[in-house]
Amino acid sequence: MHYVPFVIGAAIECFGVFLVMFSLFRFRLNRRAFITVSIVAFMMSQVSYFTRLNPETVNLSTYIQFFLYVIILWILFRVPIFYSIIMNFAGLSLLIVVQGITILALGQYNSISVETIKDDEAISVSAQLLTFILMFVVARVIKRFNWGFDFVPTSRRHDLEFKGTNATLIAVIISAIVAFMVLAYVFRNEFEDYVVYASLVFILTLPPFLYIALRKDNEDAA
Repeated sequence: MHYVPFVIGAAIECFGVFLVMFSLFRFRLNRRAFITVSIVAFMMSQVSYFTRLNPETVNLSTYIQFFLYVIILWILFRVPIFYSIIMNFAGLSLLIVVQGITILALGQYNSISVETIKDDEAISVSAQLLTFILMFVVARVIKRFNWGFDFVPTSRRHDLEFKGTNATLIAVIISAIVAFMVLAYVFRNEFEDYVVYASLVFILTLPPFLYIALRKDNEDAA
């Protein structure tokens, strides 16, 4: 795993996550935000690289990054922790789904194994670039059709009742993360099966998550 190609691939994927999050939750990506996101993407690529160098942290890399994403939105973009969790879950879920589809599609199209895609740096970076392009397309479609949610506040001082729709959203998020952790353990030595089932978990989770988020959007607007 060479440093430069890995960091480039990880950084553009991270940038793609922010594009989708900002589009879905109607945040403006102005010049200042663009620079901030670019710096964050580079920093997160370092985290991804170094956590994957250590066998003791490689399986925890996704969870470490999720935690850091939540803190970053809270500190840099003044998004309350609860809403930061929701935003990051949406962004990372879409990333995992798009990643999984990309990896499996490349494996089928090129008649090479998923393990080869994982281990071959040129193919791996190509898959990451394709993932970013697809995430960019998703972000543009969301913005073009004015989809998304308005319920995320941009002030840390925000009253929150942890019940009803809010509690349901967190329950969905926790369920998906627990399932993801179980799959990571069960298929720790079978990468292709892990990609398939992890993608399936989030494909099945996203529709109810988005439906509940839409319901919350309507409730908050009422």
